[in-house]
Amino acid sequence: MSEKRILRKMKKLASRIGDKIESVRDEVEDLEIEFEILQKQIKKLETKSFYDKETKGEKRQSDDEEDADDDDDELVDLENTSVVTVKPKF
Repeated sequence: MSEKRILRKMKKLASRIGDKIESVRDEVEDLEIEFEILQKQIKKLETKSFYDKETKGEKRQSDDEEDADDDDDELVDLENTSVVTVKPKF
């Protein structure tokens, strides 16, 4: 094989690898965002659970109506937080 042909193939391979690295970076960023959202949801639920155990439901029933409006803004549909697309290898 000539050196020009080898160089051309190596450049093509480097380009493919660069594209793949970029797509993996994007996916990792999406996963980091989803992970942070999940951690916040877990922390909220743990705090809520702890609060329920402390008050044994006495005060919580009156607060449910007030908190329902506030929680609607903060709740996240975890199933639909992002769409991950996978490109076929070939």
